[in-house]
Amino acid sequence: MDRTRAEASTEETYPGVPGIPRADVDAFLSRLDDCQPVIPDELTNHYLKRAGVREPDVRVTRLISLVTEQFVQSVADDAYRCAVQRHQAQAKDKRERGYDTRDKRIVLENEDLAAALKDYGVNLHKPPYYVGAARPEEVEEQEEAVKEELNEEPTEKKRRSN
Repeated sequence: MDRTRAEASTEETYPGVPGIPRADVDAFLSRLDDCQPVIPDELTNHYLKRAGVREPDVRVTRLISLVTEQFVQSVADDAYRCAVQRHQAQAKDKRERGYDTRDKRIVLENEDLAAALKDYGVNLHKPPYYVGAARPEEVEEQEEAVKEELNEEPTEKKRRSN
C-alpha cells in the first residue's frame, strides 16, 4: 500500500477500478471471506434475489452489506448532527422563556432523519396531495348519492332512464 501512483499506474488494474492495482483489489476481496458485517448475509441475499441476482457470490454479498452499513452509519451521523443543532436552538429559546435547560438528552426525530436523507437525494416527506383525495363534503355527497341509488327500485331506474 506504500506504492506511489506512478508504480500503481504501471500495474495491471481491473476495468472500472482505475488507479488501484489488481493485487490490492484481490487482497481486499479475499479478506471479505473472513469479514462478518453487521447486516446478515441472508438479508442481503434476500434483497439481491428480489433485485434479480440469481446466486450472488459471498464476497459480493458482504461487499454490499459493508457499503449498506456505511451508508446507514453516515445517515445516522448526519441525523444526529441535525438533532444536536435543533436541541441547541431549542435550549436557547427555552432559556429566553425562563425554562430549566438542564435536560441534555438528544432525541432523534423524523425531521432530523428527513433532513439527513435529503442530502442523499431521498425524500422522506409525503407529497402535499394524494391522487383521488377529495374534500369531506364531496365524499359525503358521493356517499349519499350511492345510498340513494342502492335504495331505488329497479323499475324506477328504468322509468328514469326512458
